[in-house]
Amino acid sequence: MANRPFVLWLIWQNVETRQRYHIGNLSSLNGEYTFSYELSGKRRTLFDAMKNGYKPHLAFRDIKKVYKSNRLFDAFARRLPDKRRPDFHEILQSFGLSKDCTDMDLLRATGGRLATDPYEFVSPIYKYNDHFDFDFYIAGWRYYDGEKVLQQLKINEEVRFELDKDNPKDTKAVTIFTKTSNQKLGFVPAFYSGFMYDVIKNNGKYSAKIEQINSNAKPQLKVKVIVTGQTQINEDQNSEFDVIEQLALI
Repeated sequence: MANRPFVLWLIWQNVETRQRYHIGNLSSLNGEYTFSYELSGKRRTLFDAMKNGYKPHLAFRDIKKVYKSNRLFDAFARRLPDKRRPDFHEILQSFGLSKDCTDMDLLRATGGRLATDPYEFVSPIYKYNDHFDFDFYIAGWRYYDGEKVLQQLKINEEVRFELDKDNPKDTKAVTIFTKTSNQKLGFVPAFYSGFMYDVIKNNGKYSAKIEQINSNAKPQLKVKVIVTGQTQINEDQNSEFDVIEQLALI
């Protein structure tokens, strides 16, 4: 595990449909950065995005190329808060980061979001042996019961997942509910939902808990959930698991 690369998924959102796609992977290992487009996934990846209006980033025009650099690519570095800002230390504290954090730590915490484009970085699903872990901010927060119960939610509180087979926008949608009061909080983001749908459908063991609560944040950054579990997917089944294995071996 000591040599596991630090990986982030690059997500693109279609601003008209609001659908998000996992279009690329940024990794860092032993001082070298690597970026490549996501060509191997089964759903919500680069080719799906291109069918829905996406055009490759101007800094990474060749979708088949593996880009490498000994420092964070300029196209991504400009998404980080300027270290010369007088309030930079306060920014780090607001994300729970120390002053010796790496650029990848900061990119993961902030998502590298800009108001001028629809890109963001998110944590990948890590799989090792038959275990997995990932975390995410609850999607669709503003449309359901989250604000009604926000003040009652607690760190480490368990939440419940439920398959939403009749969802017209995502055939593998997974809904999130509070475990005690059964209030609907939103959804597992679509770029994770295929994986989680298969885990639940195949009776995989997992635990989902609230990891972070940001009462004053934007709706899409209000509540973060962490998921850990075990998989029970056979190799010949049509699932998302092969994608996760590949990411773990970048």
